[in-house]
Parts: sequence; structure tokens; C-alpha cells
Amino acid sequence: MTTIVITQAVASAACWTGCASAFERVLGPHDGAARGGDHVTAPTDVLRLVTEARPLLEGNRESNDRERRLSDETISCLVGTGVMRALVPARFGGGECSLRAAIEATCEVAKADPSAGWVVMILGSGAFLSGMFPPLAQEELYADGPDTRVCTVLAPKSTARAVDGGWLLTGRWGPASGCLHSQWAMIGFPGVDGEASLALVPMAELAVEDTWFTTGMRATGSNLLVGSDLFVPEHRVLRFSSAIRGRYPAGRPAESRYRSALMSTLVTYMIAPYLGMACAALDHVVAGAGTKGIAFTHYERQRDSTAFQLAVADASMKIDLAQLIAQNSASAVDGHAEAGTFPDDLTRARIRQHTGHAAQLCRQAVDELVTAHGATAFSETSPLQALVRDIHTASRHAVANPAACAEVFGRALLGVEPNITDMI
Repeated sequence: MTTIVITQAVASAACWTGCASAFERVLGPHDGAARGGDHVTAPTDVLRLVTEARPLLEGNRESNDRERRLSDETISCLVGTGVMRALVPARFGGGECSLRAAIEATCEVAKADPSAGWVVMILGSGAFLSGMFPPLAQEELYADGPDTRVCTVLAPKSTARAVDGGWLLTGRWGPASGCLHSQWAMIGFPGVDGEASLALVPMAELAVEDTWFTTGMRATGSNLLVGSDLFVPEHRVLRFSSAIRGRYPAGRPAESRYRSALMSTLVTYMIAPYLGMACAALDHVVAGAGTKGIAFTHYERQRDSTAFQLAVADASMKIDLAQLIAQNSASAVDGHAEAGTFPDDLTRARIRQHTGHAAQLCRQAVDELVTAHGATAFSETSPLQALVRDIHTASRHAVANPAACAEVFGRALLGVEPNITDMI
């Protein structure tokens, strides 16, 4: 495998109706008392800047796909909008926004470039998880400010040995989306008594193997991280299997954002790029319906065809349903966090099922839109062929597998124990 030398990046319509007002409602500006408070971007500015950035993001999409990574210009643009620090703790100058707000902003990015939206989601997840680590780890992580980026590989793909003051880890972790643009990595390992744990490791201590050769989501750069005998001090360790049950390190700051149910937050946030891709496909097909005909029929405009109208309506309804699912799940997660309560197993299993169903709905919507649009969707110059590749790749993420998610929920609903996974 080729080892990549990492170079740090140089620093339309909303996906949901009323997106800007919703974002403003749930992400209020923080005062400047927090360290790095001057980095906080006003809520309305985040969406405005993301919207204004869409032409640049869309313009880079093809070259990003071809190069199998996001360009420095794309990363710099995203950092400039403030969307990359939306889930960073406010104490360090981040947005510390609600889950719903993060979904809305990330969806908008994914409409312009699905890979960029996916990377924003993954790095945003890393920022969210960082707020669950011990205070000393957070101070170390954000010592240089809120634009520090953290990629995540949750699976414990390593061997670990307890040593004085911490752990020695050896392993290969992947796929690590966004690793080419991160300063830190959050990697899984078997901790005390084999308990699934997460370690924060500087990217400078890891090698990156160029392994991400795919037909979809190519620009996420989801390569493999490799490390040998990495020393991780105890303060940079989070007991993941405890955290997913609502048990966090002593002394951790008590912001409501980071009291959120861990897996429910991550799986709900994952819906954002799916929605962005489906919305982009709908916009493209509707925009062309007034000038594109239907071959071997008398229809000179697709929009005049009843069959086309029904297909577009059905696809749009699937997207609407996925949006409602995301809103419902996000509201549940945010509500429990604000109340200081932890959702029960059935609630969290239902949220997991929501994600699997939303992913399936978005993929089905894109497929219906492509069928309605016709074979020209697969022209190399058509954004639809890229959206097909991307949605079919991204929606196959194991956490969003519809059958597995349904089994998780079905077992919880019927009281069948044990469930098939602890990641609920």
C-alpha cells in the first residue's frame, strides 16, 4: 500500500423549509467569555455562508471525485463557513449547536458535494464525541482553537496493552473518512476487561495507507490508519461501551449537548448527507423537466407526462418522509439532552431503526428520479450518475443497514434479549 503524506488544508435553497429560521432558533450565539469565543459564527451566518459557498463546492465536486480527496480549497471553504466547528464545545469557541441544526447545515453541504457533506458529518461526529472525553483531553485537543478536526473509527481494530499511565496500541483502523484533513484521530481499542474504548491520537503519530478505491463517495478519502506501539495517556481514553449507556468520565463538563445519547446522536446525524444527495437529485430532475422530452412518446416536455409527475411526486414524498424522520429523531435526542435524561433502550432502538429507514427512503428516491429522468442520467457529465454512485455507497454503511436496524428495533419492541448489538 502507498503511504500518504498528509498536508493540512489551507485554512440555493435550504434542505428543509425554514432551515435558516430553525438554525437561528436552536443555535444561539455564545458570549465571548469562552476561550476562542471570537471564532463563534452567528447562526444565520453559518447557513448563509454555506449557501453562498455552494457554487464553489459544486465546482470542485468532479475534481474531488477524480482525485479521491477533497481539495484544500474545499476544506478551507468549509472551515470558513463555520460548519466544521458547529459541534465543537462552546468553551473552545465552537458552535455547540443542537443535533437538528447540525443536520440542516450538513444537508446543505451534501447537496453541493456528497463527499464533502459526509466528511463534515464524520468530523462533526468527532467534535461531538470529544465533548465526552475528560477535561484534560479536551484542553489538549483544542489548544490551537476550535478548528481542530478529529476523524473517527469506532471499531476496536487493534491490540492494546495497559502500561503505566495509559495504553500501548497497535492496529489498523479504517475506513477513516476525513483523515486527510484531520489533526487528530479517535480510534477504537479493547480497553479494561476488553471493554470497547476510544483513544485520541495525534495524526502525526499515525501512517495513512491509500486504500480507498471505490466507485462512490470517492472524495471522502476514507483510508486506513496504521500505528504501532502508540502510547495513549489515560486522560485521552473514553470507555465507549459505558458512554453509549450514558455513563461518562467523572469531572466531565456538563453541557447538555454532550449529555446526548451517543449512538442516537451519531446515527441520526448520518441521515444528513443522505438527505442532501436526495434533495440534489430532485432539484436536478425537476429543473430539467421543462426542456427534456420523453423519447418514443409525443411528450416534448417531461413535466407534461402524468407518469413523470407521479414518479417525481412519489420520490419527493420519500424525501419528505426521510426529513420528518430526521427531525423527529433529532428532536427526541435534543429533548432528552436538554432535560438531562437518558432515553431508554426502546427509544434508542427506534431511533436506530429511523436511520435505516431514512437511508433506504433516500436511496429509493434517487433511483426513482433517475428512472424518470432517463438514460442520460448516466452521462459522465451528469451529476445524477455521481449521485447514484454516492447514495448507493453511503447508504450501505453498516449502521444504516435497514434489515439490521429493523431487527434491533423489533427485538427491543418485543423484549427479546440480548439484542444483536450494544451500539444502540
